[in-house]
Amino acid sequence: MRFYLIPNMTRTNTPDVTKRLLEEIVKLNCTAYMDSSLEQFFGECECLNYVSGDDACSSADMFISVGGDGSFINAAKKATLFDKPVVCVNAGKLAYLACMEGDEPHLLSKVVSGEYVTEKRMMLQVSVVDKTGGLLHESFCINDAVVSRSGTIRIMKLSVNCNDEPLLQYMADGVIVCTPTGSTAYSLSAGGPIVDPCVESILLTPVCSHSVFSRSVVLGGDSNVSITHDNSGDAILSCDGQDPILIPEGAYVNVKRSSCYASFIKIKNDTFIDILNKKISG
Repeated sequence: MRFYLIPNMTRTNTPDVTKRLLEEIVKLNCTAYMDSSLEQFFGECECLNYVSGDDACSSADMFISVGGDGSFINAAKKATLFDKPVVCVNAGKLAYLACMEGDEPHLLSKVVSGEYVTEKRMMLQVSVVDKTGGLLHESFCINDAVVSRSGTIRIMKLSVNCNDEPLLQYMADGVIVCTPTGSTAYSLSAGGPIVDPCVESILLTPVCSHSVFSRSVVLGGDSNVSITHDNSGDAILSCDGQDPILIPEGAYVNVKRSSCYASFIKIKNDTFIDILNKKISG
């Protein structure tokens, strides 16, 4: 089996965790690929080939992301482009998406022997559309799309339509549109509900709402959501925490379920509730 390792080197534990994984890959007589820019950190290893990222993506059977949930999300989006699943190995703290902890490299043998399931997670297709209907920007999210104020700290009026019908108006610092996977990320911090990933849905959560109605709303997975702002100042869109883009005056943001799904490898038998109890309740 061929693995593409994507370690997040900003994590303190990542080098040690990655080296343990490489040792296990050697034992399993498998092959590992890693981007050539990382050779300075890991040097030579009998199972390891340094190649360009695109070559590794196409050659590997699956990805291994080492880090935290943010790292997993970025790796999974890349893996989706090549129709590959991703193994998420925790080198951080919470890591809701991790299927292995950093001290469990032996579980990789279960992947090689096929003792795993592939868990599909819905994604969002996010577009910025100008007032003439022209497409200005398109992104895909596993966690969330956030519309917020840029620059000055002041509230903004956000109007939300669902399936071309008026739904809500928020006076807030912003609004989060997320998947069930993203319900344990920024939306949770903003007071949103936790939703089991098997329940395909789209969540709306206001950020620091100044409205009388300031609750989250859970919509059906087939919903088509559009968001406009009051043009009283610059607004930005950020998808999965990536660099924001400016929403031009008169433009709106459209969010709907993507036709693509991210594929996460699941090795253990723990349920979503088990993970919540472990990660949140401690």
